Formats: sequence, structure tokens, C-alpha cells
Amino acid sequence: HSLAIARGYKQRNPNGIVIFGGPQVPDSKKQFRRNRTTELTEEEQKRKRMNFTPDFHHLNPFIDIGVHGEGERVFRYILEQFAIDGLHDKSQIPSISYVDSNGTFHYNNKLERMNHDELAETPSPLTTGVFDKLIALHPDQNWIVMYETDRGCPYTCTYCDWGGATEDRISRFPMEQVYHDILWIGQQRIPYVWVCNANFGILERDIQIAEFFAEAKAKYGFPKFINTQNAKNPKKHTIDALKVLQKAGLNKATVMSQQSLNPPTLKAVERDNMKMDDYLEMQNMAAREGIETMTDYIIPMPEETYESVINGISTLIKNGQHNRIQFNNLSILRNTKMGEPEYQEKYEFEIVKARIINLHGKKETFETGIDEFQELVVSTSTMPRPIWLKTRALCWATDLFYFNKLLQIPMVILDKEYGLDYGEVIRVLCEDFEKYGQFPILSELRDLFIKAAEEMRNGGEEYIYSKEWLDIYWPPGEYALIKLCVEDKLNSFYEEVKRVFSRYLREKGMPFSESLLEESTTLNQKLLKIPFQTEDLQLNLTYNVWDIYKAVRVGQCPPLMQGEFKHIIDRTSERWNSWEEWYEKMVWWCNRNGAYLYGNK
Repeated sequence: HSLAIARGYKQRNPNGIVIFGGPQVPDSKKQFRRNRTTELTEEEQKRKRMNFTPDFHHLNPFIDIGVHGEGERVFRYILEQFAIDGLHDKSQIPSISYVDSNGTFHYNNKLERMNHDELAETPSPLTTGVFDKLIALHPDQNWIVMYETDRGCPYTCTYCDWGGATEDRISRFPMEQVYHDILWIGQQRIPYVWVCNANFGILERDIQIAEFFAEAKAKYGFPKFINTQNAKNPKKHTIDALKVLQKAGLNKATVMSQQSLNPPTLKAVERDNMKMDDYLEMQNMAAREGIETMTDYIIPMPEETYESVINGISTLIKNGQHNRIQFNNLSILRNTKMGEPEYQEKYEFEIVKARIINLHGKKETFETGIDEFQELVVSTSTMPRPIWLKTRALCWATDLFYFNKLLQIPMVILDKEYGLDYGEVIRVLCEDFEKYGQFPILSELRDLFIKAAEEMRNGGEEYIYSKEWLDIYWPPGEYALIKLCVEDKLNSFYEEVKRVFSRYLREKGMPFSESLLEESTTLNQKLLKIPFQTEDLQLNLTYNVWDIYKAVRVGQCPPLMQGEFKHIIDRTSERWNSWEEWYEKMVWWCNRNGAYLYGNK
């Protein structure tokens, strides 16, 4: 869309100036600076990358200037040169690339990163009134502020341009400016803030910044929610900052980016400096503190296998991630080390170009008819095409069975009482069930996920579109949940699952209680939020299943007990009187924190 706008602008105004910046502008020089540990010689590195930046300009001749790196100072230099000679001479403007009137490509020397003092000299676009008129003109608009309190990332993960884009150092905006910006957000009644720090909570001062947000919420009732990308190597003060947001009712599920737990993968993507034990302990601590988190996991990373993904799922859940693992497909970003052809050849990437689809977005998002595309990896040397299909299907099955809460309670009981790994149980429900008999509902779910993966592998859409269900795109796990409920197949589904669990346990030679299996599955089914409910439900059990489930979610391990356990399931405080309302407010809105179960006393 940016290219189309720029092309159209230049056609209408040939003397206008078109400037492009940001991470989609190819930056060959930055690539070579990042190859600190490469085994390739400099000439080998340049073999295929050296023409990326000039090709970008020659393919898009309507672009007058490409800006590389941070833009604040560079744009000032551009304006100053424009005032002198209308940008006739661009040779003295740092950190830009361009093609001159003779068709010769130029790439000027780059500036060093902005430090704390230079960031302090950059005025805030919030408190200087840049947006005030726009906000006043649209009083009913729900705004989101993209906001950074520090800039940079100390890590150089090969798939990510965050650390590489800012050369690995963290620079801080002054606290006084941050404080006034956050109060402005509250005063303007802006509901959503996306904190663009690469590692919120990496600095101790982030506790105070969280307190600024809490103060704004207390004074003005805004913002309503804060999204943060959590520190990769979290410390106690990281959790303390999140606790402040949680207490203020601001936390919208903190992202704890893991991406992989496979040691060879972490080495291949230069992420092996992450302290895994500390990370998992912080995740467990967040769960105990009631802090809602979600974990990013990327499929298929280099050296990742089907088995390593299953093991990673088990480990993350075991260590306290019960809200959501977000399984992102690996996409190639232009200015990353993973974007280098040599890197892709080494790990035998197969890449397809696919249209970018907005999660829960309409089918025709843009009136222009212009599509945006992404490059998705659908095969690697350790995860060839057929294995990628199985892995992608397994991840969607994990969404459905565990994080959409269809089977979370019995899976917790199977792990705690019988030591069955979460990932192994999902594998059984996803592909191994057929050896135990005929299970038409499970077969239908498996086929749905495999078909979705096959379409995606061939360059199709990443989500499943439904005209009937709100006319939007659904992630396959949510699509399957809706399908089970709308087609009235939940009872049959749970009966099949109980039979599979029972036969699986017998095959492993484990003495187990059929009644415990029955009660944990029944409780889960009765707690699942469904529409058209008019009365609360009383349920009597003979095991303390609910107490165990609640305790395990916060890192505790109480003993299994028998007795009389009476439950009243609150089905009336939240009610949905139409399928459409349920699709939107339960399935869609509860996605991020997995709030798919009723309250229970």
C-alpha cells in the first residue's frame, strides 16, 4: 500500500519528494555489520546481498530517498537540505540511499545509534500536540498508541530485525517525558497502548513506568489495556513491573517470547544466550502471581523437529503457561540474517509467498484491491514438507484441546496423577487415536487441520474464512471449536476422548481410575462457555479435581482426595443469546488469555 500510494503521488506530483524508511527498506550495509560470527568471508557474504538496496531503488524509481536506521535526525537533515537547494544535492545527508539524475546509485555513510541524550532532544509527538486535532475530529474512534519508553534490543536473533535494526544497544527516553506522555494518553481517553519496547521489564525503571500507567488509569480511567513484549531474560523486577499493571487492571496478556526450546535451534538462530532455567522460573512466578501471559513459539525454526516441538509444548505448559502458546509460522523479514540467501540455503528453507490475512479480519480488508504478502517457511532440512504438515496440525490441535480449554482439566489430571506429558497426550488425540478404534469426530478435526496446513503450504491463506460466522477469518483452533458447538458434536467429542484416554492408559499398563477420568472430563465439558444458558448448574463429584486444576495453574501440587465435592457452575453472569454474540464475545475476545471456562464455586 505504501508503494502504491507513493507511485500514485509521484504520478500526480512529479516534483514531489518521496521518502521511505523503516525495516522494509533493504539495507545491505547493515547486514554485513551484523555478520559478526559468520564463517563466510566478506566477499562470500556480498555474493547475493550486495544488490538488495540498489535493486529496491531501480524497481521503484518513484522513491527519491531511502532512510536506513533511526529516522528522527535523518529526516531533520533532509528538511535542512531541502531548505537549502530543494534536495538537489543529497551527498551530505547521512544514512540514506538514492539514485541520482544520471541513474547512479549512492549509499551515504550511516550515523551511529542515538544515545540517551540525543533521544532526550527529540520532542514527543504526543505532548507537542501533533495528534490533538485528529483526535478531536473523531471523538468516537477507539485509538491505539504505539509507544516506546526505550529503544533497542541486546539480542541478535537471526529471524528478527529488532536488535539488528538498532545495533543491539538499549537507549532510554527521559522519565519526565515518559511520565507526561502517559498522562496525555489518559487525558485523551485512549483505550489501548502497545508498548513497543523489545524487552519491557529489562530495566528496573520499568516498575516506575508501570506505576505511571496505573496512575493515569486511576486519574482518568484510561488507558484500558497495555500490551507488552516481555524481557527475554526476565528478572524479579520484570515480574514486579507486570504485577503493577495486573493490579491496575491494565495487563492484556504479556507476551513472553520463547520461539523455541530446542538447544540446536537456539544456537542456529543465535538465541542460545537466553537463560532457560531463569526464564521458565519467571514464567512459573508470573502464573503464581496471577499475571496473564502468552508465549510466542515459531514454526518451523532451523534444526527444529516434530519431536522437539512436542517436547517444547510439554515444557512450557509444565512450567506454567496455561493461557496461550501462540504458534507463529516463520516468516522471512528482509533485513534479518535469516533473510540472507546463504542462511536459507544452509538450512534448506522452502519459502512460499502468501497473502497477509488479518486474524479475525474481514475477507476484503482493503477497498484498493491491493494485497500485502509475506514469505512463509514451510519446510526445512529437519522439518521437510510432510513433517511440517504434521507439526502445523499438532500446533492447531494444541490450541483447540488445551488453550481453547476443551480438555485442559483432564490433561492437567493426566499429567499430575499419571505423569503423561502434555505434548504426548496431544499427539495421541491428533494422530495416534486411530489404533484404538473408530473416532469420527477426532478424525474430522485432524483432517480439518491437515487440509488447512496443506492450503497454507501451497501459498494459501493462513486462517480459515467463514462467511456464516461473522464473515471473518478464524484461526483453525477457534474454527474447530465453533464447528463442534454449532454442529452439536460436543457430547460425541467428549465420549470419544474418554475412550481414547482409557485405551491409551491401558496400553501403557498404568493402573488408573475410570471415575477420575470421567469426572475430570465431565467437569471440563460443563465448564465450557456455550450460548443459550439460562440456569446455573450443580455438579457433584467424588474427587477434588477442581482444586487440583486451580492449584496446578499457579504452580502448586496438592494431593488427590476422594470425598463429596459439590460445584455450582455460574452460567448466568455471562450469557450469549445468539450464536453471533457468542462467536464475537466468547470465542474471539477470549482468545488472548484463553478465558473459555465459566466461573465455579
